[in-house]
Amino acid sequence: MEHADCDKYIHMSTTSVYEPKHMDTKESDFDGNAKELIWCGRTEFPYAQIKRQAEYALWQQYSDRNWIAVRYPFVTGEDDYTKRLQFYVEHTMKSIPMNIDNLGAQMGFIRSDEAGKFLAFLVDKDVTGAINGCSKGTVSIKEILEYVEKKTGTKAIIDRSGDKAPYNGEAEYSINTDRAEALGFRFSAVRDWIYELLDYYIRLYK
Repeated sequence: MEHADCDKYIHMSTTSVYEPKHMDTKESDFDGNAKELIWCGRTEFPYAQIKRQAEYALWQQYSDRNWIAVRYPFVTGEDDYTKRLQFYVEHTMKSIPMNIDNLGAQMGFIRSDEAGKFLAFLVDKDVTGAINGCSKGTVSIKEILEYVEKKTGTKAIIDRSGDKAPYNGEAEYSINTDRAEALGFRFSAVRDWIYELLDYYIRLYK
């Protein structure tokens, strides 16, 4: 921010800034002025805290600048290098035990290409501050596993001694996108695309 000369600065934030996320999580649920800013490096704090500090910097040090902090939940798609959602498909199909602590919790996602489209959409919009982005609706890990089991004839093995699942620790939540939709952007419904994505992952292990 000290060296960039731009009309608008779009910061890639995350819904992990919310402490914690909950059903109908709104932008106002995180106050960027509530706590002291600590200038720090990427490895000095856990991911969520680093993202909060980045937003504290925007809110507290650069409130006079034209910036947007875009908050996404889990971003996933065929190009998802984290392979977090893919973990559940692979472990189910290969009968590898999983340690899952939030089986029935409803969670939000956004498809990777739509995440990119929303960033591009914001470029010429007259809006500043925080804004959520998320596919409509939620889905649980339980529903994801049941779909994979039904499609493949395999059975998910859930055991505390198994591999720790990547979405562990996430409480049930949904993300409110009223602010984004008021600008004219329409997010897809998570259940309209996530099962097709699971089919793609299933084909990788057949």
